[in-house]
Amino acid sequence: MRCFRLTFLFLLLALPSTCFSWPAKVVAVTDGDTIIVLHNGRHKEIRLYGIDCPEKEQRYGRQARALTAALVAGRNVDIKQKDTDQYKRIVGLVKVDGQNLSELIVQNGYAWVYTKHCKEKFCSDWKKSERVARRQKKGMWSDSVVVPPWEWRAAQREGRQEQEAAPVIIIGGNKPVSAGSSGKPTLIDAVISFCQGNKSVSAGSSGKQYRCDGRTYCSQMTSCDEAKFFLKNCPGTKMDGDNDGVPCERQWCR
Repeated sequence: MRCFRLTFLFLLLALPSTCFSWPAKVVAVTDGDTIIVLHNGRHKEIRLYGIDCPEKEQRYGRQARALTAALVAGRNVDIKQKDTDQYKRIVGLVKVDGQNLSELIVQNGYAWVYTKHCKEKFCSDWKKSERVARRQKKGMWSDSVVVPPWEWRAAQREGRQEQEAAPVIIIGGNKPVSAGSSGKPTLIDAVISFCQGNKSVSAGSSGKQYRCDGRTYCSQMTSCDEAKFFLKNCPGTKMDGDNDGVPCERQWCR
């Protein structure tokens, strides 16, 4: 019996750590697919397995980061390490309230399934979720032109630039979790809170509905009323060069 126990212990220790999940607390969200957790008194950087979110400086990068923060910031999660990347980050599957964080982000429309590195059987299910999110125009898929982060990174290396989009409304995942008897915030509470903090559609002076959607130039407008709405309500616009409060005087507001 003793020999059996020793043999079992040896085999247990010989198994790679990637076979086990371990608990941690999320203490920071770097971007949509990278978090920092506290485990056994040490900080560890976790790169979410199988997905690629827009970079922080890229269009929809802020929204992806905000979604991930809404889902896991300050919360306890379970992590299953799959690998270590070139930056020495742990590549892992992260679960919150029993739901896979990578999958939730894909369902919300703020991540691509990173086919190059997502090799597990469930990756095909994630691809289906991505197609559904695209078809339903969730998250960043509401935009007609969305640049994959690997192409954006290549553009940055070549010196080309891209402007960041304004926040858009998102919806929760497919498996919301109800509040428990403890009264602590749950996954769906976090997502609802995040949604309520984003801008929705508003009306211009003509009564037509407009929304801050990342456009910043006069050439992207369709009317003077729309230009006035964007100048008044949306960040980062470049439509009033003489700062007289009248936008797009050459194109629309003559």
